[in-house]
Amino acid sequence: MNKIILSCDVLVVGGGISGICAAVSASRCAATTILIEQNNYPGGLALDCQHQHICGLYPKNSGIAAEIILGLKKLNPNNRFIRLGKLSVFYFQPKDLKTILNKLIRKEKNLKVFYNSRAIGVKSQKGRITCVKVNTGRPNLNRKLHLIPKTVIDATGEGAIIKLSGAKHQVTPLKSRQLAGFTFEVTDLKDNSGILAVKVPYFLALAVKQKKLPLYFKFTNFTYGQTKKSGTLKLNLPAYYACQKKQNTKKHADLALTYLRKTLPEFKNSRIRRISANIHQRQSLRLSGEHTLTEQEVLTAGKFPDSLAKGYWPIEFWDPKNGQKIKYLKTGQFYEIPAGCIKSKNIKNLLAIGKCISAAPRAQASSRVMGTCIYLGEAAGKAAKR
Repeated sequence: MNKIILSCDVLVVGGGISGICAAVSASRCAATTILIEQNNYPGGLALDCQHQHICGLYPKNSGIAAEIILGLKKLNPNNRFIRLGKLSVFYFQPKDLKTILNKLIRKEKNLKVFYNSRAIGVKSQKGRITCVKVNTGRPNLNRKLHLIPKTVIDATGEGAIIKLSGAKHQVTPLKSRQLAGFTFEVTDLKDNSGILAVKVPYFLALAVKQKKLPLYFKFTNFTYGQTKKSGTLKLNLPAYYACQKKQNTKKHADLALTYLRKTLPEFKNSRIRRISANIHQRQSLRLSGEHTLTEQEVLTAGKFPDSLAKGYWPIEFWDPKNGQKIKYLKTGQFYEIPAGCIKSKNIKNLLAIGKCISAAPRAQASSRVMGTCIYLGEAAGKAAKR
């Protein structure tokens, strides 16, 4: 196995939406930046789980968020802000997001990206990460990188570097974690009513009550696609499904669609067009940081002198027993995420973004959404260069 040693100012581990924004931001601050991502493409769970809504964006954006939104609009006029109940979200096609993220990466001369790569070890000395060992390349042509960073940003969503480095962290027991989820898109619907967003959850919940489907199907929701001929179902399952080595999303999707075809005439000739590769874990380990964001700070629009980013999304907690529970901020309000939420207590040069910031479980149920991750990723990239 070949061994390559590389030094950098900033190492970002994880090429999801938060990691991409952090890497691009650090690069723009003239930092030599390395990004490693386990897939062979950028986007992480946003693409793996076929997300179609960027939640938590403010309608008026600047910085990288504005670049992403503008780029998506130019690619496809159907990519736009829409209303989902009380909330505004940005609807997009996953393939378009992949295109925009690739464009952002290609523009950066100070950024080097390694796909098909995974961190396998960390060396630390006196409370600092001194080396991150990475396996990279195709399975039959592996190389081992020894990366020597000044600052490391964990954007993996699973806290890979947090665990490998021995950084202090909190873990919620599996049975108490928020429901996991995945989506699948159906097409060839015949719908004249426009009320499938109501009918689909109702009839699946009824099937659960009649013991025709497993309990977790009562937490399913449905949103329309670009027309009433297509739509996306989000299935929400107990968190342990996301921990299984073989995540059979097709099995769950087929079970739901088979029932809907028999029950609702709109679904009679429908078929699955696209399905998530993985089940998305909404909650994983969380960094023990210099500050822990609380539910109260979110709901009372807390402000901080060392604010890095703003959060606009409500607390969207997917309770394992009762499903989705939402607590809204007051209209027009936002909370701030202080720098202490991304700084490790005991590893001086480690930052964490995305799902793994230092936050109480219900505060994390607001801060984990894509829009907030974009803002926080950009801020972390700037902070890492200082």
